[in-house]
Formats: sequence, C-alpha cells, structure tokens
Amino acid sequence: MGYKKFPDIRRFAWDSSKKQSWNTTVQKSASGRIRTMTNQLYPAWTIKASYNALTDEEARQLLGFIAERKGCYEPFLWLDPEDYKATGVALVNTNGYYQAVMNVGGYVEPVEYIEHVTVYVDGIKQAANTYSVEDGVIKFAVQPTGNVTADYTYYWLVHFSEDGITINKIFDNINKASITLAVVR
Repeated sequence: MGYKKFPDIRRFAWDSSKKQSWNTTVQKSASGRIRTMTNQLYPAWTIKASYNALTDEEARQLLGFIAERKGCYEPFLWLDPEDYKATGVALVNTNGYYQAVMNVGGYVEPVEYIEHVTVYVDGIKQAANTYSVEDGVIKFAVQPTGNVTADYTYYWLVHFSEDGITINKIFDNINKASITLAVVR
C-alpha cells in the first residue's frame, strides 16, 4: 500500500512532545523479588505536535489531509522534525539483505520507509543501480564483501490518535491546532 506523506508544515510549537511506552508487567513476590515481562518487541511511540501560527492555507491543508485519512482510520508517513535522518549507519547483513534502522540515543529500531538513500561499501559510494530499496531493506544485485553503511531519510508510519481536529482562529491568517499521532506497526 502506498502511504501518503503528511504535509510539509514545519511550524511546530515548543510544547510538542514524543512519548515512549513499553507495557511492562511487573510481578512482586512477598519476599520483594521482582519479575518483569513485556510482550512488545518495540516501544509504542506517541507524538504530540502543536501548531501556534498556521496560515489559513496551512490550516485548510491540515483539515483536508485529516479528512482524506478519515480521521484515525488510515495510516500515513510522518517526517519527524528531529528523528528523521540517518548518516553513516552501519548496516548488518542478514542473508543478503540490509535493514535500515533509526538510532535514538543508542536504542536501534528498524525503519520501513526511507528515501534519499546513499549506500557505501568500505566508505566508497555505490551507484544507485547496484542496489534496490524496498520497505526499508537494501538489497544488492551482487553481494558486497566489505562493510556497508548508508545515509537516508526515514519516516514514521503513524495514524491520528483522535478521529478529528479543531483549528482555532487566533487572528487574521493565524491559526492554532494540535495533533496526536501513534506509531503503527
């Protein structure tokens, strides 16, 4: 399925946030011993983005995009303003496939939607026709023998957490809104 990209509206307020949660079960015995368990391989991410100064055109663009997604019904691609770019990432060979990843403070998680990909083998840039990219996986026509690294832009697959939006008109051509997104796996 070809997912739509969120409109390129870069007027985020400082009160935007990103939340990570794991749904960990903690069991404590009478002796005080603790056992923990999680059934998640990757964390649940919740992103809140606030817009304090949207133009009328940007507000209409946002309303239209949410209407096209039918609120929280259809997922889309989100280019996070902070976590979106990987540079010089060492990729691991798994049966001839190289999975693109994001690195957040040392925590590594696979990403499926990448673009602007440049691949290097032992530091040498590879021609774009020597590899293909699909669903965040890089595959070479001829398996390289050196260390593979890559630069790319990655997107988060998300959906709106709420089924609609409110746009507040602050002044002539100045609007305010906020959205909450949840990562889709």
